[in-house]
Amino acid sequence: MPEETKRRLAVAGKIEAEVNRYYARVAKRYTAAGVVCLALFLVTICAIFMFGSDYITTENLSYLARDFGTAADEGGRDFGKIVYNGSSSTRFSWFRGGVAVTGSDFYRYFDKNGLSVISESQSYADPVLAPSDRYMLVYDLGGTGWSVYNQLARIVSRETDEPIIAGDIASDGSLVLVTRSRDTRFVVELYNAAFNRTMLSYKDGYVLSAAISEKGDQFLVASAVPSSTDFDCEIEICRRGEETPLAKDLLSHQMPLMSAAANGGFVVLCDSAVCYYDAYGIRQKTVSLTGMTLKYADIRGGSAALVGQVNALGSEYRALVLDAAGEVLCDSVLRERIVGVRMGRNTNDALAYLRTADSVVRILPGGGTETYRPENGEILDLVPLNAGALLCQKTSASQIFDD
Repeated sequence: MPEETKRRLAVAGKIEAEVNRYYARVAKRYTAAGVVCLALFLVTICAIFMFGSDYITTENLSYLARDFGTAADEGGRDFGKIVYNGSSSTRFSWFRGGVAVTGSDFYRYFDKNGLSVISESQSYADPVLAPSDRYMLVYDLGGTGWSVYNQLARIVSRETDEPIIAGDIASDGSLVLVTRSRDTRFVVELYNAAFNRTMLSYKDGYVLSAAISEKGDQFLVASAVPSSTDFDCEIEICRRGEETPLAKDLLSHQMPLMSAAANGGFVVLCDSAVCYYDAYGIRQKTVSLTGMTLKYADIRGGSAALVGQVNALGSEYRALVLDAAGEVLCDSVLRERIVGVRMGRNTNDALAYLRTADSVVRILPGGGTETYRPENGEILDLVPLNAGALLCQKTSASQIFDD
């Protein structure tokens, strides 16, 4: 090798990378800060376990995760076939883009892709699903147990002192429960967003329904009170923290059946009328149900789907669909024996779904109908989706009308 090449290689081997002293000092400072933060974190964890171990419970950890996933996208997607171990008493409900399924010994939640997210055991003889925009209330009708779920986990599970008659939950997690007390009176229990009981209200009438507003600041109680020859429906709208009701309304010869929050107010279904109230408790509209014997009803967001028997033979049924303002969307008579009804989620897709013994009738926005008959299996319920509905049977559910 030439001497000149050897000299060049020797010189090149002595070249060192340049170091910026300013950025080197900054890097050392950030490294030191990171070490200090890590040490403080470890000290804090040790202190928590030493002095606060009594507060580290499964319920508290579940409560910590109460809002995880509550802002998830609810866009419509096609459901795959979902499978569960159900029975004739299994209950179903739409919840945050997916479907909740509950029975006497289980609660399951399937997301909008049909995948199982929650699978919990429970012991409720007659479970009832009461969903809000963000939370699902499950309570044992006639029992004392109740639980609250988000779309990822069970947040809280509690017991009441007396049997539960009715319940509802708001978007912020506030909830109202109606229980039957030992002295034959009914008790309305109000819970805040931290699931602490903040208010008790004793009622002498027969409380049959209760609803809480979306913000949790107002609640409605519908009771049947004895009159001279019959029962009247007493409606009370109350504000949180106030013992005196904001408004009262008495409906003569009516029996309350169902209530729900709607459009900043409330809607109450009685045996022969549907009543709409504003946020001040003033009745805005009453829709009479004369000419039909009410059999089935479903209320969603203030809109109502009602089915009643028209003749004594039971061969004709009237289907009435109302929007959140009480305006009629559909009023038709069908020559079929109806055994259930669900209000549609998207009125541009379907106004309502009617269930017969062996088929599903879809009421279209124009008032027309489509019929679907499954090949086999008992139809337990329907869960309306943004497009089509979920046909629920004993062991599985699948999407129909998804065109």
